[in-house]
This record gives sequence, structure tokens and C-alpha cells, in this order.
Amino acid sequence: MFATKYEGIAALRSMDDLGKRTLDLQYIMMIFGVLSILVSLANFSICIWIRFDLDFWEWVLEIQWYTYWNATYIVMVAMVFFAFNSGLLVYGIFTESRLIILLTMILRCLIWIISFTGVVVICMYGVEESKWLHEELHEVFRGLVSRYDDDDRVSRIMKKIQEYVGCCGAGNNREDYFSMHKVFPFECRHPVTGNSYTINCPQGMSWYLEPWTATLSSISLFFCVTDFVVLYYSKQLRKNLLELEEN
Repeated sequence: MFATKYEGIAALRSMDDLGKRTLDLQYIMMIFGVLSILVSLANFSICIWIRFDLDFWEWVLEIQWYTYWNATYIVMVAMVFFAFNSGLLVYGIFTESRLIILLTMILRCLIWIISFTGVVVICMYGVEESKWLHEELHEVFRGLVSRYDDDDRVSRIMKKIQEYVGCCGAGNNREDYFSMHKVFPFECRHPVTGNSYTINCPQGMSWYLEPWTATLSSISLFFCVTDFVVLYYSKQLRKNLLELEEN
């Protein structure tokens, strides 16, 4: 009799402990879910800023180079899906729906693939050390230099980029102008010292893009890492809710 009573009290205490652990886990995951929504929307907003920044928008259209925009689109889509999935997770935790939590786990795996792809692509075409970025921009700027004297729109945008970024020519700097028998533009010189810039435009453009790339990729990579933790705790929460339902 006493043993049965003791076992009943122990089982009751065990259920109380399980309920407390489950409630704590729900609070933690809900807070993280809300923060994830805010951060992912902030990252999405940065993508929107890059897309509609007036200076960069004009450069992209005039030089016909859309690669970086395309890279940000991947991050943009991933952040929209991530914000939606985080909101769905918060709702699933609030309603204690194991089915919704399971759905968010499946979606999280798919979104992880998109997010990681976005990180890889934007780092390929948005950092100084990227050979793909330099090779592509070298071809773009070399084509612009070749049309510098013949196309007023090309000369205008080259002047703006060189003056704004502080760069000159394509991969070979001012030698690109000399080798093509072009007039060496004043915008290739420092406005104070008068010395020509030692940075070529592919390198200068990569420096210009790098802060944006660092922000977008670091936030996306943070989500990729924390997704494993969220998946583990989501699985644990579903297990706890099932035990509470059965008892």
C-alpha cells in the first residue's frame, strides 16, 4: 500500500517536472522564434536596400551586371521563408500542436538548403578574395573601357564609379586605357593629390560590396548553425508534449 502510494507521488512529481521543463522549453523557443522573425526580416530589408539603392541601382543597369542582385535574391527568398517558418513555429508552440511543429522541422530542412546556397553564392560574388567576382568584373570593365570614347553613357557611368569608389580601369588599372589608346580620365586621379588610383575597379567594386556581403552571409550562416539546435529542441518538445498527452 505504502509502496503504491509512494510510486504515485513519485509519478506525480515526475509529471510536474516534465510539465515545468516543457513550459520552460516553450518559452525559450517562442522567444527565439520571435527574435528570428525580426532578424530575418531585417536581413530581408538589407536585400531590398541593395536592390533599390540609387547609386548601385544605376551602376548595375548601366554596366549590365546583375550577378550580385541575383545572389541577393536567393538570400531574400530564404529570409522570407525563414520568417514565415519561425512564425509558424511560434504558433505551433503556442497551440501545442505536434503536427505544426513537425511541419516546421521539415520546412526548416528545406529552408536550410536555400539559406546555405545563398551564403555560398553571395560570398562567391561579393568578397574581395573571390576569383569569380574579379574575373567577371574584369570582363565587364574591360568592355566599358573599350567603349569609353565612343559611348557617352559608358563614359559617364565609368566616371561616376571611378570617382565614387576611387578606382581606375579594369584588371590592369590605367594600363587598360593606355593599351586601348584611350584618353586617361581625370576621375582616375585622386582629387587632392592628383595621383592616379592604384586600385582597379574590379577590386574597388568588391570592397564596395563586401560590407553588404558580410552582413547578409553572417546572419544567414548564423541561422544555418542555429537550425540544428532548433531542430533538436523541436524534437524534444514534441516528445514532451506527447508524454503529457498520454498521461
